[in-house]
Amino acid sequence: MQQDPWLRQKKLHSSQPPKIVGKARKKWRLMPVLWLAFKRTSMIIGAFVIISSVAMSFMFAPLMEDIDKSLPDKMVLYMELDGNIGDLPKESSFVDPFIKNNKTVKNYIDALGRAKVDPRVEGIYTKIGKSHLSIAHIQELRRAIHDFRKSGKFAYIYATSYMQGLGGYYLASAFDEIWMQPLGVVMINGLNAEMPYFRKVLDTLGIEPQIFKRKEYKGAYDMFTESEMPEPSRRATTALINDIADIVKADIAEDREISEEDVNYIVNKGLLIDSEATKLKVVDRIDYEDRLISKINEDVTGYPDNSDQLYVKFSSYVSEMIEQKNIYDNSIFRAEHDAVSYKPRVALVYAVGAIMDSDRHSSPAFVDDGIAGAKGISKALLDAADDDSIGAVVLRIDSPGGSPVASETILRAIQKVQEKGKTVTVSMGPVAASGGYWIASLADEIFVLPTTITGSIGVLGGKFSLKKLWSTIGVTWDFVRWGDNSAMWSMNQPYSKSEAERVNTMMDNVYNNFLERVSKGRNMSIDEVDKIARGRVWSGKQAVELGLADQFGGLNDALDYAAVQLGLRNRLDADIVILPKPLSTVEQIIKLFEGQVETKEDMRVLSELFSGIISNFKQMVIMKGIGHQGAVIYDPVSIE
Repeated sequence: MQQDPWLRQKKLHSSQPPKIVGKARKKWRLMPVLWLAFKRTSMIIGAFVIISSVAMSFMFAPLMEDIDKSLPDKMVLYMELDGNIGDLPKESSFVDPFIKNNKTVKNYIDALGRAKVDPRVEGIYTKIGKSHLSIAHIQELRRAIHDFRKSGKFAYIYATSYMQGLGGYYLASAFDEIWMQPLGVVMINGLNAEMPYFRKVLDTLGIEPQIFKRKEYKGAYDMFTESEMPEPSRRATTALINDIADIVKADIAEDREISEEDVNYIVNKGLLIDSEATKLKVVDRIDYEDRLISKINEDVTGYPDNSDQLYVKFSSYVSEMIEQKNIYDNSIFRAEHDAVSYKPRVALVYAVGAIMDSDRHSSPAFVDDGIAGAKGISKALLDAADDDSIGAVVLRIDSPGGSPVASETILRAIQKVQEKGKTVTVSMGPVAASGGYWIASLADEIFVLPTTITGSIGVLGGKFSLKKLWSTIGVTWDFVRWGDNSAMWSMNQPYSKSEAERVNTMMDNVYNNFLERVSKGRNMSIDEVDKIARGRVWSGKQAVELGLADQFGGLNDALDYAAVQLGLRNRLDADIVILPKPLSTVEQIIKLFEGQVETKEDMRVLSELFSGIISNFKQMVIMKGIGHQGAVIYDPVSIE
């Protein structure tokens, strides 16, 4: 056998062990040690600087994009409606720390008003995708688009298909021309209100819902207590949908120059193919997007292929508007300027989302509807009351309700503003119901949109008893108590007679106090309020007729009214100050790294929400078209 060549080169025995020698004495030399420490420290600092520089370049590049890039002298604004646009901007988070915070209904409306008189702007080209806008917000945007068109500038809208349901087409109908790609379809399938009922399932599981309400129209928890829609809820929902349908139908008929009977026919069709859409005047032109762009290019520049630096993102235009205002607000010359030409100030405070005691004024990252924190909102109102430079307050409400105690905290702050001789004007957005109406009840003037959902003057609460469920699965509970009603909120057994009496006392107290506040604020008797209260929701159109609101109008109308109370012509003569002051993108990013981690706070609020859901449960009535959510009505926990 041939020997491994590797083995021929290696000894098969160990080498002689080395001799043991004594350890050499270390000689400490100060300068080499200091020099080594200096070099290593320099390396660490240098690496940190390089890493920080790279990170900062990535962080702030998106922020400098709009600042460094000046807008052209001639431009067409490109508005892409894709996603959610609400009253408050979405906050930055670790998931998306660079999100721009200018996507709000008010910013869009103000930018449209600015573009109307801006000589640089030739027109607007809008492309609509999967947008999620409430009917009320759509109404405000439609008014702004109509107003823009009065300048003689064009406003075109394009989509491959209009699949956003009735709401999406309702918005599109406000434009000069509606374009759609060949083979596209238009979905205008009306309004649909549907809600699941779980009573049979709960009975099967041995879960007994024990819900108390004031009064018969307060149907938030009917989905758990009933097997089908109760007659009061059916009556109220039918009236609400019919009101919204009449408003939308009349507006579309006017914009498209067709009859309301034609709109009914289109809605009953539900889905239209491209040829049907043009025949019924639902769409102006079936063609491709590049041809619409060529048409705009030629109309504006005279050359169909000339689009260099012509189109400007609408968000960039909004950013320029905000930046110019911020430059003025933060200018060192402002004090001198105001001394010569003083502008009275109007404070704008937002109450958006479920009303809770939480001091988080804005929305957590995972809660789209937001949380209207009583602590933050009341502080903003009290700051406005104490600020001598502020002459009036406008409270914008988009809230389905919440805690009566939190609502009362906000209402008391409103009273403090009024005690200082300042008017409080309420602007109701998509929803201002239950607790949302509570905080509006004492306002000097209430503006409402025709499709706003408001009222729901009532209260409810209770718990679920799992006693039968435990018995079915063989679980027994034992207890030691002190206090006759100590187990009042235990889910392991139903209310006792004395416990139910205490809950009913609480219900009566909240409902009667609700009636008193509305009676005082709306100058009605208690009996008059009770007739239109009873937990029933109303449309904004009905609210004005019933005296629950004063007049129709959006947020800017409310700001105009507040400015007039100060002796001004309109809001443009006033300095509108949002309280609390919104954080800039940079401030939001810094906030993320200050040590109060957003995720931790979100989890705390999430825990609070789920605790409330477990003990009380929410109801949702979804008014929607196929594949599109048009509006959401729900009454959050009113008693905790």
